[in-house]
Formats: sequence, structure tokens, C-alpha cells
Amino acid sequence: MYQLVIGAIAVVIFAALTLLLWLGGHQWTDAKLRAELIATQQQEQQIGGALTLYRQENVGSSIGADAALLAQLHSGGYLRDVPPGAWFVSSDGKRIGKPLDGQTPDSCAKMNALAGAGAVCPPCDSDADKSVPICQQP
Repeated sequence: MYQLVIGAIAVVIFAALTLLLWLGGHQWTDAKLRAELIATQQQEQQIGGALTLYRQENVGSSIGADAALLAQLHSGGYLRDVPPGAWFVSSDGKRIGKPLDGQTPDSCAKMNALAGAGAVCPPCDSDADKSVPICQQP
């Protein structure tokens, strides 16, 4: 009898957890996407601020591109650490970003919707949608 009661309790707990995951799984996925979006935006702001300081202190000097630029900012003391990932920086410094790990067009569109930019996922080389925070690498 004791084993039957323990088995029934285990089945009820398992069913409740399964139901919780089934009904609330999209909220956890959205929270994970939102956290990744916020982390990427904060890292973009750090790189943008370091680039602005570098340009103000080194007027007229040439800067590298992408990884070389980040290494230059780090070695110059403008960035404490280079944020992880394959970052890209446009030649004018106005477009800073990185391809997200495991990104699909659907997750890209969902992250843009969470950021308030509409549920679109343009290619990163598109000049038309520079205001969209997340773009799709070709």
C-alpha cells in the first residue's frame, strides 16, 4: 500500500511538472531571449562608448575593423575585456552587433518584437533596417 501511495504521488508530481512545462514553456523561452537581447545590448553600449572615447582622444588616427578594432580598444584601455562573440563594427561605427549563437529567423524576429522593433529579421547587410537591434547573418 505504501508503494502505491508513493507511486501515485510521483505520477501527480510528474504530471504537474509536465503540464507546467507544456503551458508555460514559451514564457521561459521568451525570458531567455529577452536576457540574451539585454546582454547583447549592454555589450554593444560598452563597445560604442569605448569607440567614442577612442575617437575623441585619437582624432584623425585610423582604426581597425571588427576583431582588430576590439583588440585595439582593449589594449588601449578603453575596454576592460572584449565581449565574447564575433562582433562586427561598421566603418562609421554606427552599427555594432554580433551574430547570436543558435539564432534562427524565428528567434531573431521574436527578439526584435521583444525589443519593440516589430517581428522582422532583416539581413545584417541591409541598410534599410539599421534601427532593428537584431539582424540575421547571411
